[in-house]
Amino acid sequence: MKIAIAGGGLAGLALGHHIKKEGVDFEILEKDSRVGGLLRSETHQGYTFDTGGSHIMFSKDESILREMVNLVGNVVMHRRRTVIHYRGKFIKYPFENGIFMLSPQERFEILLDFVNNLAKEKKKPENLKDFFVQLFGEKIVEKYLGPYNEKIWKRKIEDIAMAWSDDRLPKPPVEDVLRAAVGIETEGYVHQLRFFYPLNGGIESIARSLGEELKENIKVGNPVKRIKPEEDGIEVNGEFYDYMISAIPLPSLLKILGGDFERFSKELDYNSVTVVGLGVRGNLPDYHWAYIPDEDIIFHRIAFLSNYSPNMAPENRGNIIAEISHRPGEEPKDVIERTIEGLEKIGIRVEVEIAKKWVNHYAYVVTDKNYFKILPEIRKRLEEKRILTLGRHGNWEYLNMDAVWKRAKEMNEVLREMR
Repeated sequence: MKIAIAGGGLAGLALGHHIKKEGVDFEILEKDSRVGGLLRSETHQGYTFDTGGSHIMFSKDESILREMVNLVGNVVMHRRRTVIHYRGKFIKYPFENGIFMLSPQERFEILLDFVNNLAKEKKKPENLKDFFVQLFGEKIVEKYLGPYNEKIWKRKIEDIAMAWSDDRLPKPPVEDVLRAAVGIETEGYVHQLRFFYPLNGGIESIARSLGEELKENIKVGNPVKRIKPEEDGIEVNGEFYDYMISAIPLPSLLKILGGDFERFSKELDYNSVTVVGLGVRGNLPDYHWAYIPDEDIIFHRIAFLSNYSPNMAPENRGNIIAEISHRPGEEPKDVIERTIEGLEKIGIRVEVEIAKKWVNHYAYVVTDKNYFKILPEIRKRLEEKRILTLGRHGNWEYLNMDAVWKRAKEMNEVLREMR
């Protein structure tokens, strides 16, 4: 069996890692000059920025976490220090664990609403807003979850379908919310509470390690341009394979295939993200990252990479990346200047030594109301052409790194049965 893997991001590299152990003949076709996808890092004047946004290694599955950590070797282990900027101050993340930091009146409003909500009849949520309200009540949604998520998705949360929230969002026990409201220290989203990060080289260290292992199987500077399905295989860029595993963005794959597939590509919704990197002098807060729901601040999340690893910045310097969600092709103007202004608004005043920006065209998959109608049909038609999809953008799912790694292992099992 010979396999074409389209895309050298984490999904394609992880699959290559697993199938190489089984002696499968495969090639990874990567359009850029190096592999990595969203797991890219660049060093400028001693500052190493993660250009695809803030990524960390964590998982509920200890075996998967161990496999990812072992790829890097030298890592730093952290206990999460994460906050939310709310009404002029930073409060504990997740929001329901920071209730004790709010005013007495707000604590009362939230707690009363939360308790009353427990007695309400629960129906199957039809959208993200329904899910949030059933879980937390109206007040937490009104004060934080609504504004923050609408800032990321650039849509009303009632227009986001339920495709990912069950796995990705914290579901706090009632007791934890009550403890937090009266000031008892409580931690939510506990499988993310402990995380790992490379000591050197930024998050791209994962891709570099896999790339070195798979270098004989990787063709960089080789975008997929032509796909010709055959009865007993598939021709990709003029070469014959038994199957193609696509980890490139699904709209791109559909456009390459053309015909009815290209029509489907226009129905897939997503957001882009611009990442601004700042190398700075000055004191930074001792947080790992912060969520920013404020409408008048351009970024929705900032990460302090010099708190992830001391080697992300020169000595006595700080490294900040800010993430700015926007519709494709609608990058806001003056993003660097507005990012610096936003930092000042939340009380972080620094001297900027270097500023960079990167635009990630495919970032957040948007699960709109058409999502469940068209995705099964697309995947079915692709499988008929001997094309299987993998990864966040390949399979068009909102997946964390550990979920991508797990899906690659599962794809290996599928291929094993097909041999």
